[in-house]
Amino acid sequence: MSREAEVVYEAIDRWERGGLVDPGTAATLRQDAARHASSGTRRLSQYLLAMTGGAALLIAGGIFLDWAWPLLDRGARAAVLAIAGVIVVIVGVRFERTRRWLPASYLLQTSGLGLLLGGFGYSEGVWADQSPAGVVVGVLSLATPILLAPRAMKRSVVMPAVHLAMSFGFLAVFLDRATSLSGDAIVWILDAVLFVSIVGLVRLLATDPHGERHPWALNAFVMAMFAGFFLVAWTGFDVLDLSDDAIYALDAWLALCVGLTLWGLHRGPVGLRRDWFGQMLGYLVLAWIPFGFYTAYEALNGPPELSLLFVGGAGVVGFVYGNSEGIRLLMGVSTFTFILSLWVWAVDRGGALGGVAALLATAGLLFWVSGKTGDPEPGADRADPAG
Repeated sequence: MSREAEVVYEAIDRWERGGLVDPGTAATLRQDAARHASSGTRRLSQYLLAMTGGAALLIAGGIFLDWAWPLLDRGARAAVLAIAGVIVVIVGVRFERTRRWLPASYLLQTSGLGLLLGGFGYSEGVWADQSPAGVVVGVLSLATPILLAPRAMKRSVVMPAVHLAMSFGFLAVFLDRATSLSGDAIVWILDAVLFVSIVGLVRLLATDPHGERHPWALNAFVMAMFAGFFLVAWTGFDVLDLSDDAIYALDAWLALCVGLTLWGLHRGPVGLRRDWFGQMLGYLVLAWIPFGFYTAYEALNGPPELSLLFVGGAGVVGFVYGNSEGIRLLMGVSTFTFILSLWVWAVDRGGALGGVAALLATAGLLFWVSGKTGDPEPGADRADPAG
């Protein structure tokens, strides 16, 4: 039983003992809570089973390709990837017609798009860029998201976000195979497309604050922001060749994502608020771990205390906020972030013994704080009558 379900049952028991609800109403509430918890468990099991099935499919495909790959020429390999991608996408679309198969449908469609993209990219070794066949492959790559995305927008709130993320790859293949643009120019075009996409999605969300006309737009916007990490890194480290200073752009993009998530949690339109915003903060704190260490050690060339301040400080802030808002994932990630930063600092400054001493001191402090912040059990402050 999840902790959320336990809290609900405890509340119902407390209401019944306090006379706020009669026994019949309490039983009805327990039944409703049990049905809700069961549906959530079933949905989670569906996604886990679908992910396991997807992993088994990838393993089977890998074994087959390991056997068949040496027997095929490059053209046949590209064709196999593309045909397999089309088949997997079609199967995923057919599964989408029933809600029972939605998790499998999403994973199949995503896997199929990845196979298609791999086939288009692999064809570069068969037909040269800007050759007639190469141009045809590029046009097919560009056409793939254009043809599939409109249908996804009408039927799903998840797949449009996947199509948006994958479309940058399909567009890159088109520009590489069908035009004479340099690699740097292609990256700048992808950056411009990302900017236009984000602005367009912001306008859609602003004109539809309840998410009724475009229910897919919020997920697509979040996916565009996460895709921005890849493009910002590609632009900073490769195109602009900023070396270690490129991490500052990633730090700024991460800060923007955190700010938008907090705005969505507290100030955004009620119709666009989602429970998973809190979990997303946890993932962003997790992303800050390598960013923070890289910024402190490589970009700023600072002492171990600087990494402790950057990474450990973020862990403390994240834990305090997560505790106040009841976001468990954020609390767990923030705790791990603080412990990791403390361990790195202690090892740098004092070796193994220093790390042990620092962690022991921190453990004692955290135990003390947990006792101060916890709610005492009812009657725990009264003496035991038998004593």
